[in-house]
Amino acid sequence: MTTERELLTSAVGSDQPPVSLDFDAIEAQGERAVRRRTKLALAGAAAAVVLVGLGAAALLTRGGPQTVSPAAPGQVTTAAPTEREIAYCYETADITSSADGQHVAVGVSGSSANGRGDTAAHIMSYCATAWTEDYYQWQKPGLPRVVPPLVPCVLTSDAVSIDRAAVGAVGVFPGDATTCAAMGLSVAKI
Repeated sequence: MTTERELLTSAVGSDQPPVSLDFDAIEAQGERAVRRRTKLALAGAAAAVVLVGLGAAALLTRGGPQTVSPAAPGQVTTAAPTEREIAYCYETADITSSADGQHVAVGVSGSSANGRGDTAAHIMSYCATAWTEDYYQWQKPGLPRVVPPLVPCVLTSDAVSIDRAAVGAVGVFPGDATTCAAMGLSVAKI
């Protein structure tokens, strides 16, 4: 009678197949996998640290109204406006002029308790539209309407003919960041 072992030997054969495993290659592949996981873990940790840092910075810079201190003339600085419900569009980069139409106060109806909204957030587009549509006759008659480069500055008490409560509001002037600096104002962070 044939035993199970003999049946197996007759079916498969008595020779064992040669085992040729490259153990060095297997180890190298395992080491690469460990290095890859380590790098991914470090990158994830670094990203988490950056996100926590950005979140902390955002929380620390948030807050209520702050006093606006004027910039030294010629020095470009930035500041957040402390008055957001009113803003001004200016015809020229001059805060000392009291000429008619030199500046126009803008307020946007909103959902706040006093009916106003966050005008500072929209003042750049409003002033650009005012220049494009020539709402205040600031364009020269007969010439194509050109919107000059515009810059938002934070107004100080040095600005003539603005509402006293509007100190810290945004004034949009033709010019660039150096325009604000030349008037002793900070560029508005809006």
